[in-house]
Amino acid sequence: MITTLDLAASSSDPVTRRTLANLSLSVAKSKRIVVVTGAGISCSCGIPDFRSSDGLYALVKKQYPDTILKGRDLFDASLFRDPTSTSIFYSFISQLKQSIDSASPSRTHQFIRTLDEKKKLLRSYTQNIDGLEEKAGLIGSSSQGVKVDGKGKGKIRAKDVRNVQLHGDIHRVRCTLCSADLPCKEEYLQLFTSGLAPDCPECTSRSEARIARSARPLKIGTLRPGIVLYDEAHPLGDDIGSIQASDVSRKPDMLIIMGTSLKVHGLRKLVKDFAKAVHASAPPDPLSTKKSWMGKVIFVNKTAPGSEWNGVIDYHIEGETDAWAHKVEEDWRRVRPSDWEVQQTLDNDDNSAFKAMKGVVGKGIRKYLSLYPQLHVQ
Repeated sequence: MITTLDLAASSSDPVTRRTLANLSLSVAKSKRIVVVTGAGISCSCGIPDFRSSDGLYALVKKQYPDTILKGRDLFDASLFRDPTSTSIFYSFISQLKQSIDSASPSRTHQFIRTLDEKKKLLRSYTQNIDGLEEKAGLIGSSSQGVKVDGKGKGKIRAKDVRNVQLHGDIHRVRCTLCSADLPCKEEYLQLFTSGLAPDCPECTSRSEARIARSARPLKIGTLRPGIVLYDEAHPLGDDIGSIQASDVSRKPDMLIIMGTSLKVHGLRKLVKDFAKAVHASAPPDPLSTKKSWMGKVIFVNKTAPGSEWNGVIDYHIEGETDAWAHKVEEDWRRVRPSDWEVQQTLDNDDNSAFKAMKGVVGKGIRKYLSLYPQLHVQ
């Protein structure tokens, strides 16, 4: 059974308060945490989610009252079959990106970054396309910095990826013909706003080079937002599958799920695979206090998980992800203050200088004591 804890009741209910504190301690003690997130962690950043009454689906209907598109249709790959729905999609995504560009990471994003800095984070996986994890300091799978140059088995360097973007990145575009992956420039955004698709510059360059050689021009593809729609394959699907398999094999000891309704099939499978691996790390004796912090699956969301998650999720923390992240950090700082001490270290040169100075001072003290033996203390 799933244990539900009302975050708001922690101040008045001692049992809830104690259980939440124990979970905070589990976070502090864990060493290989997998984090899975959805749109809910970005709501406090001013970015609406996809399903609430003031979410993106509702905004679509309000903005385009004459269209027959449903909210989900706007994020389904089938929309590219119709020029009108494609134009609406481009226009809407451009407006969404502009709102995202002005957003800052939430406390939850910063909490995930903290887990990484404290060497607790195995990996973060997100459904979000806003790229706020990278603004917080976590390198994403869509980042240019993790791309592999030249031919190889993978397109990205998995070891450098700290946040896997399961649904792509709104800050990038890709060609519908040659699959070129590029940053979303302002000039592209302006065309998207008008419902138009920019020509691919790489296709254009190759075609112009052929024309310069008096050869036949090549077909030129168009650019589209670099997000992954429903019923659409992820361009980095093989790499992401390899990363997930590797992370499962690394024996994660905690799974934290935040701000997602767990409705998407692919995400449900990912969560269940990680939950199984995490539960395998739990102590065999549930009454044992040794390593009792291991093997917990925590779901932080305003709405409860369905019955299918019995045996998968251990704790449902009912409340805002930012509030829970803040509480965990407060509890963590209180019970393990040494984790938050700033280490003052010397580099090799400074260390050598320190040793030399120590030697000089030591000689001076010994000489002084030889002159005044009465000061020498046994």
